[in-house]
Amino acid sequence: MEDIRSNILSVAQDLFIKHGIKSVSVDDICHEVGISKKTFYTYFKGKDEMLEQLIELHHNNAYENALRFMEGKSARDCISMLMNMHSKMGTSNKQPRISYDLQKYYPKLYKMHIHHIHLCTKDILTRHLVQGQQEGLYRRDLDIEMCTIMYSLIQLEIIRQGYELKGVNQKRLIRFIMESFFRSILSDEGMKEVCPMIKNA
Repeated sequence: MEDIRSNILSVAQDLFIKHGIKSVSVDDICHEVGISKKTFYTYFKGKDEMLEQLIELHHNNAYENALRFMEGKSARDCISMLMNMHSKMGTSNKQPRISYDLQKYYPKLYKMHIHHIHLCTKDILTRHLVQGQQEGLYRRDLDIEMCTIMYSLIQLEIIRQGYELKGVNQKRLIRFIMESFFRSILSDEGMKEVCPMIKNA
């Protein structure tokens, strides 16, 4: 039974990414999964409950993936890998924005979505900054709490405005934001190591 529930969530997520949340109905999900609506309602009270569980699942997976990404790596390694990931990104995202539909049609779920992002960002970035300070990569006088809040606010604003940034080269924007952020927190030694990584990304 858990396999069916997981399959419903997986298929729904793919459909939402391709078409947006508002455009996808329970009928569409059931047709794609190959189940009846009666079966769907065995697992979920409705589309809203399914969407809520999907958001929670997404954030739990993202948090666990972030922890695995950092495990056993230095702060330098994490930055280098992060730069390589961003360099392989497309110049724009032409898929419908899930966050846009959440914000417009599901405000309560959107608020939950934003809250999860903030908590995850704060925890992961705090771990990284503390490690980076220990490695001499970041300034010793760094206010870590304020850094996490600032980065989280920037991240959330990009998410909120994402649907309106269709004409903006996202790869260029992200590189600019990350370079500006890192330059504000790096030690002198860190500047020598990290800035070339960002420029070459």
